[in-house]
Amino acid sequence: MKNKYATLLSSLALASTAPGKTIPNHAIADLVLGQPGFVTEANLPVSSIALNNPSAVVVDPVSGKVFVADGDNNRVLRYPNVSSLANNAAAEAVFGQARFSTDDANSPTVELGMNDPSGLFLDRIGRLWVADTGNRRVIMFDAAVFRTVQPFPDKVFGQATFLTNASSLGSNGMSSPNGVWVDANDTLWVADRGNSRVLRFDTVSDNAFQNSSADAVLGQPNFVTGASSAGAAGLSFPTSVAVSGGGELFVADSNNNRVLRYDNANTLANGANASGVLGQLNFVGIASGLSATQMDDPRGVTITPDDALWVSDDDSNRLIRFDGASTKANGAAANGVVGQPNFTTGTTATTDRGLDGSIGHPFVDGAGSLWISEDDNDRVVRFPADETKPLLVVTTTVPRETKKKKFTIDGTASDQFGISLVQFRVGTGPLQAAVGTTAWQIKPALKKGRNTITIFATDSVGNVSVDKIIKIRRN
Repeated sequence: MKNKYATLLSSLALASTAPGKTIPNHAIADLVLGQPGFVTEANLPVSSIALNNPSAVVVDPVSGKVFVADGDNNRVLRYPNVSSLANNAAAEAVFGQARFSTDDANSPTVELGMNDPSGLFLDRIGRLWVADTGNRRVIMFDAAVFRTVQPFPDKVFGQATFLTNASSLGSNGMSSPNGVWVDANDTLWVADRGNSRVLRFDTVSDNAFQNSSADAVLGQPNFVTGASSAGAAGLSFPTSVAVSGGGELFVADSNNNRVLRYDNANTLANGANASGVLGQLNFVGIASGLSATQMDDPRGVTITPDDALWVSDDDSNRLIRFDGASTKANGAAANGVVGQPNFTTGTTATTDRGLDGSIGHPFVDGAGSLWISEDDNDRVVRFPADETKPLLVVTTTVPRETKKKKFTIDGTASDQFGISLVQFRVGTGPLQAAVGTTAWQIKPALKKGRNTITIFATDSVGNVSVDKIIKIRRN
């Protein structure tokens, strides 16, 4: 039965993440889990509804079910199909606990329980990977959308058995793993925060169900060192990993206030240098900051199929987006921001547009919506993709005929997230920019005879208005 479901999931899993470029700056959330509304942050008693310091969220592309790592409740919750969810919806299943009303760590045993899970990944064959941070391990659940309450995990990495949870180095040990990702090559990547390193496990489908050894390490020269450092080869408490379709590995290097990129990551030797850096001008810098080019304790990363990298910039209470991330120059500026009105503010807020750290691992679903968990607000929120066309209006009364070589036309354009450009053309001539955006003006040059003028507006994420067609004859 599992193989049948895995085949179905695999055939559809490429829709699991969509391009992130349609999320507007200072977006407005349309769904909240864990709280009754967008302006509450109550720490509620443990139940199928409440969340306590959630740290990650993923959405299954086939079933639409939502998984949330509910850290301080020591569990992972599964919610019904996302299309049926309303604010403060109840979960339908729980991993790591016997019931929705308990939150004890490792109850009744380490094997069945969890201890502060912090990272999630749902791979293309329906396996749920959990960074079980307090148990210093990564556990995997096959066919996660079909599992019942408190299922047994199917694989464990970082421990010799399902019943041990000691911190260690070595190629088969971990200390406070925070982030997990399984790439298209069936490679498991783990941000092993406590050991200041990233581990790579090749062909995890073929690995034994327990006590597997990592095949490579980044951030350390070997498997027996765990000191934090900077530079192109160092890491300091990395918390999240993501792999692009082209094989570039991105690492949230939290204490160094940067995100590192490793090209051709599957081929790298132990301790290899990173290929690029965001959040710092070069590999030497580690200072925090608040701007489009700086970060302050980045905690989570995810990458979309069109190469848009989202970073949860924790102490700045925001998410920032880098388009074309795999080819960004060192220190390049972010292209978008969510949670703040601009790149120079970092205030906390409990609203449908604001965030309050700690901010967990971001996720972009098949519809292009951006999901994020908020530790301090005890909630998960969803920011939908903006597909609404802007509205363009011509306010000038344009006559059918004129003797003028140029005719001035005024108008307005509106969109809840802003207008970036108004353009026009005469006939099949070149596109020209209007003067102004929300209030605009054009002065098209008219030829003798009939003229057709096309005017349109583009909003902040690239949505284009319906064309306004004006026909005027020059005598």
